[in-house]
Amino acid sequence: MSADPITIFRKTWGTYQKVISHNLMFHREITAAVAQLLAAKPGPLHLLDLGCGDASHLSKILRPGQLAEYCGCDLSPFALDEARKSLESFGGVSVNLCCEDMLAVLHQAPASHFDIIYSSYALHHLATEEKQVFFDECRRALRDNGCVILVDVMRDEGQARQEYLYRYNRTVRTQWDALSLDERNQVQEHIRSCDFPETPSLLKTLALSAGFTNCRRLEKQSWHEAWCFEE
Repeated sequence: MSADPITIFRKTWGTYQKVISHNLMFHREITAAVAQLLAAKPGPLHLLDLGCGDASHLSKILRPGQLAEYCGCDLSPFALDEARKSLESFGGVSVNLCCEDMLAVLHQAPASHFDIIYSSYALHHLATEEKQVFFDECRRALRDNGCVILVDVMRDEGQARQEYLYRYNRTVRTQWDALSLDERNQVQEHIRSCDFPETPSLLKTLALSAGFTNCRRLEKQSWHEAWCFEE
């Protein structure tokens, strides 16, 4: 019999926390780049976090008073329980958390409402045509001078998906020594089943098609990148 959902969540979430603590996906460098961008946006900001997880990434770098509204979505209700705890320090900020698909949340978002739409390691799960919908809906939901901050894995230019899968999984298998063999196998299976990353140039093309004219890279560490998309 399969383990119950709470057991599965705690196991996979524990693995991901080890990935973060050992900086295996370069969270420190990427978070520093995002923090530098957010420091230039005093707020108060209306922010939509797509695939928010436990919300700890943003709650650690946003300053008190910088947020007017935080909306977050994730497919895991257990992650959202952790997010509520992470956001307690923001006090009177309007917080709305929902257990829904990120594209569904974007479809429901009011037009010209958010200053920032943030997504970390979630977009690569979608098909290419869904990624276009993502950018189209982000553009509709953003206010003037708003921006999309995207953190994700991306294929190298000219690199096919199968080569990406092989090389990334080889890195996990041979270099992620902080994880147990079972944890590394679990990560590799997730990558094979769920990772559909694009190249930066294709993501830029999708963003330009949606009406974003300023597309700039904030940070790159191997396949892990942070980008900002603005009008």
